[in-house]
Amino acid sequence: MSEPCITRTMDTGPGQPRKAFASSRLYNFGLTMVVMGASFILYYLGLFGTVDGPLTPANMGATLSGLGVTQRHVIIMLLSLLIGAVSWNWLFNLTSAMIGARMTCSAAGKDGNEYCGLPAKRIRRVSRRSGREVITYVCDDGHRRSEAHFHPLKKGAVSNTVWMACLAFVIIAFCGV
Repeated sequence: MSEPCITRTMDTGPGQPRKAFASSRLYNFGLTMVVMGASFILYYLGLFGTVDGPLTPANMGATLSGLGVTQRHVIIMLLSLLIGAVSWNWLFNLTSAMIGARMTCSAAGKDGNEYCGLPAKRIRRVSRRSGREVITYVCDDGHRRSEAHFHPLKKGAVSNTVWMACLAFVIIAFCGV
């Protein structure tokens, strides 16, 4: 039988135990101080528009227009970034599926597991019976199957935040606000 957990650090499951309370608080405090320091630097450079500096919106606009950048250039750049942020994982998953990467074995596993789950390699060979090229997936345990599980890469919070911010900026640029 399993023994009950006595401390919170024992109840973490697989992997490393959780950090102690003081260590976690100290790490979070340090990270907060770094972010606050960066915010102060950006504030005094004028990014937020209340202090005159090189990053004041009016100064940035004057610099960009001096370089010949127009509103159309900004919209094209933001649309390109939006399209890239939305579709990068589609292209990555399509490429991975075409080359046979990110595949795992679908054979029945050991010890009553549902699937073997080991990484599988795609092998192309000519069939002796039909003479046609067939695809076989082979894992490290030696299982040979005609199919394997594909594991697509999913977007994370940063990617979703980037495309939503680009969409908002494109809408603002189109409306001319």
